[in-house]
Amino acid sequence: MIRATIAAGLLLSGCCSCKPCEPCIDPAPCPAASERKDDGASTATTSTWFVLKVIDGDTIVARLEEPGRVKRRETIRLLRINTPERKQPGYEEAREALKNLVRGGEIQIEFEDPSTEKRGNYGRLLGYVMVDGLNANVEMVRLGWTKFWTKYGRGRLAQEFIAAQEEAQKARRGLWGMDAR
Repeated sequence: MIRATIAAGLLLSGCCSCKPCEPCIDPAPCPAASERKDDGASTATTSTWFVLKVIDGDTIVARLEEPGRVKRRETIRLLRINTPERKQPGYEEAREALKNLVRGGEIQIEFEDPSTEKRGNYGRLLGYVMVDGLNANVEMVRLGWTKFWTKYGRGRLAQEFIAAQEEAQKARRGLWGMDAR
């Protein structure tokens, strides 16, 4: 009975369409999970994740499901970007920009080395967030809410990041336009 009540609540809250939602009270998977096709792949690079929360412009919380249960929940740090921190100019705008990019909720995670998951200093999973084939990391640079962040190397997508940054600078988007105020 409790599970049915929770499932009904999730259905009414929009979880069934897998829109971003707060973490479920019950760790049961979204009711729509049984309707999705699963190719049986167990790696994060080929699985669909569901955004639960956007922390800031470069960090999200997402869950990975497999049939019948939530497989895992992770905090994911977007690779090669570093958006403004709380109380810094551009923080809210960067956070909202990432929310808009992942609004549909379904994402895929790609790693620098596609065969290896890596974590950062704070235990967060490091990856490229893909939304309908669009790399959200590169798009945050293109929107101007971060520079191409090379502190830990340039990575395999360096040319995409460089082109996105040049485009944002030229158009004075995001942070590039804020310094002209």
